[in-house]
Amino acid sequence: MFESILMALTFTDIEPPSFVDHFWEVRQMISEWNINMKNVFIPSWISCLDESMSIWFGRFTCPGWVFVPRKPHPFGNEYHSICCGLSGIMCAIELVEGKDRPKELGKPDGYSKGGATVGLLLRLTKSLYHTGKCVILDSGFCVLKGLVELRKVGVFASAVIKKRRFWPKYVNGKDIDEKMKNKSIGSTEVEWQFRRY
Repeated sequence: MFESILMALTFTDIEPPSFVDHFWEVRQMISEWNINMKNVFIPSWISCLDESMSIWFGRFTCPGWVFVPRKPHPFGNEYHSICCGLSGIMCAIELVEGKDRPKELGKPDGYSKGGATVGLLLRLTKSLYHTGKCVILDSGFCVLKGLVELRKVGVFASAVIKKRRFWPKYVNGKDIDEKMKNKSIGSTEVEWQFRRY
């Protein structure tokens, strides 16, 4: 009985494209889910944008398969998502396609505004445009151009800044090092700056 259900279960009513697209069966489901969430859910004043993994161990049976060693479950598909900071409800999600994205589909929307990260930030925060709400970003999304573009559409952003080998571009690391050199491990400090762009 279960096998019969699985044979009839589909996630799309769209015919396969004329080109190779390993994601065509889930594209419509992800898109419709995002549209539905935008229409029925209003996130709180604060949201969190991050990445997460959908576990899959078989590299050769999973299009878009990635290995991200820093994740608790490092094998599978990676998704970028945005969640309401108070309820934890996910508002939008985007599959990381990487090299498996068909060239026929072109670059994702917003890519031309400053690169892949800027486009991603603009796509996932669409439901927050012109609300004055805030989105918290981890250090991987700390791109100055992206923060400026979000501000232009009425979204405030706060990003964690981490020094790996070097400080991120436009971050005055010497001043940060000087300010924090006598602080104990675990100390934090926040500065609020309001600027007109």
